Amino acid sequence: LNPMTDEFLFQAAETMDAWSLNMQGEPKESITIKGSMDDEQPGINNKESDFTDDVKISSVDPSVFALLVTRVETVEDLAKNSKEEIELLQKRLQEAEAKLISNRKSAIPWRIIGEQSQPTPADSGESGELKDDDEDIDETEEYQLPKDIYSVITTWTIDRPPLWIALTVVAVQILLLLLLLVDQVGSSAEASPQIFPANVPSIVHACQGLAIIIAILGQDDLRSAIEGIFDGIPTRFRGDTTFQTIHRIQWNFSHGVRFAQGLLSVLAATVLALQSETVFDVLLNFLGVKFVSELDDLAFLLSELGYFGVDCQQAAKSISEARFQQDNRNKVAGRGCFQWLAKYAHIIGVFAILGVMFGLFVRMIFDQNSGEVSVTDVRLTLSNDIFPFFTLFNGCYRISSTRQTYDRRLVYEQVGFESDGGKFAFCSNMDGDKGWTFHIGQIEDPCENFVARSEATKTFDVVEAGRAQWYVDGVPLDYTQMSKVLESSRECDEVSYRSFQPDNSCDIIDLVGHSDDTEAAMGMGSMQFYEVALDRTESTVFARAALSHPIFVRESSDPTTYTIVVFTGRQWVLSKAIARNSTFEAIGPNFASATKTMMTEYLNTDDSFLSTLQSIIERGEYADLISETVEETAAISPVGLQWYSPHEKEENVRYNFPVEDLTRPEQALFNCARCDDSANPCLYEGICRPDGFCDCIQGGSGALCQDTPLGDGICNPYFNREEFGWDGGDCCGGSCVGSNCGFAGHSLPFGFDSQSATVETYDAASFGYEFCRDPSMAPITIQLDQFEVFYDEYWSTVFGNHGGKPFCSTPSLNLRCDSKAYMHFPQHVLYNQSDCDQSFAQTTYVPFGSTCELSVNVACFGPFCLDNRVSISTSSEPIISGNVKSQAQFSFGVPSKCLTDVLLERTQQRSSIFDLSAPQGFAANELSNDGLSDFLCEDKNTGAVLERFALTVFHASVGFKSSQFGFQCHGWGTPAVKTTCTNNSITSLVLDVDATSRQGVIPTEVSFLSNIDHISLRSNSLIGPIPSVLGTLRTLRTLELWNNTISGSIPTELFSLSALEFLALYSNKITGTIPTEIGKLSNLRGFWLEENAVTGTIPTEVGSLSHLETLSLYDNFLTGEIPPELFDLSLQACNLTGNDFTWNVAPPGCEL
Repeated sequence: LNPMTDEFLFQAAETMDAWSLNMQGEPKESITIKGSMDDEQPGINNKESDFTDDVKISSVDPSVFALLVTRVETVEDLAKNSKEEIELLQKRLQEAEAKLISNRKSAIPWRIIGEQSQPTPADSGESGELKDDDEDIDETEEYQLPKDIYSVITTWTIDRPPLWIALTVVAVQILLLLLLLVDQVGSSAEASPQIFPANVPSIVHACQGLAIIIAILGQDDLRSAIEGIFDGIPTRFRGDTTFQTIHRIQWNFSHGVRFAQGLLSVLAATVLALQSETVFDVLLNFLGVKFVSELDDLAFLLSELGYFGVDCQQAAKSISEARFQQDNRNKVAGRGCFQWLAKYAHIIGVFAILGVMFGLFVRMIFDQNSGEVSVTDVRLTLSNDIFPFFTLFNGCYRISSTRQTYDRRLVYEQVGFESDGGKFAFCSNMDGDKGWTFHIGQIEDPCENFVARSEATKTFDVVEAGRAQWYVDGVPLDYTQMSKVLESSRECDEVSYRSFQPDNSCDIIDLVGHSDDTEAAMGMGSMQFYEVALDRTESTVFARAALSHPIFVRESSDPTTYTIVVFTGRQWVLSKAIARNSTFEAIGPNFASATKTMMTEYLNTDDSFLSTLQSIIERGEYADLISETVEETAAISPVGLQWYSPHEKEENVRYNFPVEDLTRPEQALFNCARCDDSANPCLYEGICRPDGFCDCIQGGSGALCQDTPLGDGICNPYFNREEFGWDGGDCCGGSCVGSNCGFAGHSLPFGFDSQSATVETYDAASFGYEFCRDPSMAPITIQLDQFEVFYDEYWSTVFGNHGGKPFCSTPSLNLRCDSKAYMHFPQHVLYNQSDCDQSFAQTTYVPFGSTCELSVNVACFGPFCLDNRVSISTSSEPIISGNVKSQAQFSFGVPSKCLTDVLLERTQQRSSIFDLSAPQGFAANELSNDGLSDFLCEDKNTGAVLERFALTVFHASVGFKSSQFGFQCHGWGTPAVKTTCTNNSITSLVLDVDATSRQGVIPTEVSFLSNIDHISLRSNSLIGPIPSVLGTLRTLRTLELWNNTISGSIPTELFSLSALEFLALYSNKITGTIPTEIGKLSNLRGFWLEENAVTGTIPTEVGSLSHLETLSLYDNFLTGEIPPELFDLSLQACNLTGNDFTWNVAPPGCEL
């Protein structure tokens, strides 16, 4: 038996067993058993086999079934008893196969590398016995080349693809290792202050050392390379003839590359291990390097599997099967220790590299514990959102000179202020957490009395700690930045706040708007301060901010005190009076007369001055006013800053720095007291005189003309610009405040020259706002023309100055809006005939949303009054006009700007929105003052604005009996008017019966209700015609106008409403005929026109109203024959009585 027989027997047994189970009871079908013994099998007598190729069993009796079952059992027994024999045969077969393979390999001859192939004994006809040196060959140890891609480089020629694929793999492998090193050593410098961490926990150190040992001892490529280099090229080989051409250069190159890759892997593993800060990072980096270092093995395996092509597969197979030997001919020359060195070179080399790398590791541990690896200098930037004084501690920090540590972390001190400045230390137990803390002054315990703390962290790196979130009393700081100092000698040898160097740009400043009680009682005005620059080398951390900026000193009214203005880091502080000492009094009783040199010398030598500065900055003492917060680099002087009263001091706190109270702003303002064309030029075209004072030619005031004359009631053309608020409103009547407003506001109103010999003024000077340019105000243009010329020779002589020649005269004009005067134009007599034939115009500006009145008084001479025409317009839109014979008043309204723009675009009668007597003018004026319409207009909701305008015009026309007029969709016109809205747009308008207080027409503005589908205006005394604009309401489905006094004919535009379903016009005074366009109302279901005065006939187009259910035309003056098309309609109600129709047969359901 063999395995094939074994398999067949088991299959047969299983088949027969399954068949026997199915055959219990009566057999139902035939079963065919197919064998697998078509061919004779070794060890089996097929002729005597009880099985045939096909055994077909048809329907059989029980005796046959029993025989078959017996046959199955026989097969099962045979398989069971033969199992051990089969296993034995399989084992013998495997041994025979191994023997066969061994014999085949033995048949391959040994060949010398570099010589031609030698024939085997069998090939030469010899008996196969070994020669003299064949015994040496058998005794020499056989070995194989490593199964990696470097062996392909060793054995393959340059003209074959396997070599180039192998070189590519090697290049990728080495490139990846180089990238790992460059990334960690070079490119990571920007992200990390140093290459290696400042320190790591001891367990990480242990893991780092173990990883280095495993990485070096487990580096097969390094060991194989050393062994191959020292052993040299093999002597002979047995395998593919390709190996016969191995050259020494090729051999040394492949092993050299293998050695370089192994050494790079060891170096990368060591560097990555030393850079890891956690055990997980160590393991992760180790596995990464391990994977890259074994890419050559992986590439060889893929080659064996054929992934790189047939050539590479053949090459890998040849390397795997080849055997090599090496004798003394190619070993290192010499004897004794050299041979021993060559034999154990790979061991010695690996342990030498291990010693070097482990030595580096030990040195790293020593440097980390001693602080040599830690960053030396760092730069700190803190925000002052909680404490303004934090910016005093911005700057460089350096490892403490004593190298003091807490929990193996170094202490960092503020450079230049090592004793009283800021310090960073590590706290190992901070409410159960670990983290870094920030202190001011000396540190006794890093976990006590700290000013700020970091979030929980175990980092040894202070720069990394600086990137964490920091807290002050549990409140997070908005901004904290820590960075490594690249050039400490340049950045940190000097403190960040350097001594101020004066440039005389503004050495004297004036304080206006603030004075102490003594000066207020004396009536003193501004306070003058003098700039001094100090150079105190013994500066404290709290005083350095003040010393880095100019200090302004002033003698107060009390000769025993003085006042200073100092910078505290982010704000300026104006002190209260500070007591003088004897040294100061020696300068002289009048501080203002002391020279700047004397003041500087005094403050540089006064021992108490530094403590005074520290009291102001650290404890907020003497603080009278505090400025707004400014950047340190922008705080050149306190000129132009906003000032505040100081915040109330808190009790029982460590620091009481001066903080401004934003709820109590002060009117104090510092101004530079001296001008300079380069540093402090005069503003607003002012001219700086040689004595340091400005000539403010444009009307400004102050030392540098910085005080603008805005809001003084006098229009200044220079400041009449948007950036100055149009001179603070002085040039426009709606915004000017003061007794001088409008006077001398006109130079040549209407272009008249009052000094001309042909013009005579009979009234006071003109008044107005000729130079108003504010675009937020409405331009109103008044035009005068059609002057009446006086020709009476006698009266011309009496009243004229030109010898009785004809003359004309303008009226006097007075324009007032909302009870405020905007223009006065006196009467002017014109003696030049050409002037009387002209028209004159003058534009003035009034506020949008105002109600105006123009009073016109015509000139009268004796019994004669000379009339003329007056026209009023705005932006070329006429408002009102008329001829004036004696006197007249023109009233008009100016809607709000946004409302004016919307209505002028949509209203047909554009001038009506200015006419207060018209419903449109009334509505525009109302909406301009309710605030809601402007809000909707500015929100681009013009649809809602137009709807409110339409309803308000309707109200002005008929007078709704309503008490509320708000938003059109929420109770507008209640209780008389009911509106329904969808998406804030009116869809239904219903008036209660008798909802109006007077007769009125339906305004055309109802067309603004563009989304309406239901209008009911019945029983409300409406008069006038039906507006044709109703035909534009495309969504209208119901229109009820019955029981009113509507007159005129039905507009044909109404019958273009294809959505209209119900039209009720009965009980009115409608005349005319029923338009034939009624046939267009394809959805009309009900039409009521009874009790009117309609004439003509019923148009035949009514028959096309297929949905019509109700038709009521009784009590009209209709005549003619009833159209037969009515018979095609399915009318449910029809009343045609009270007319003069003729008919033969009445339409179904119609009353006649």
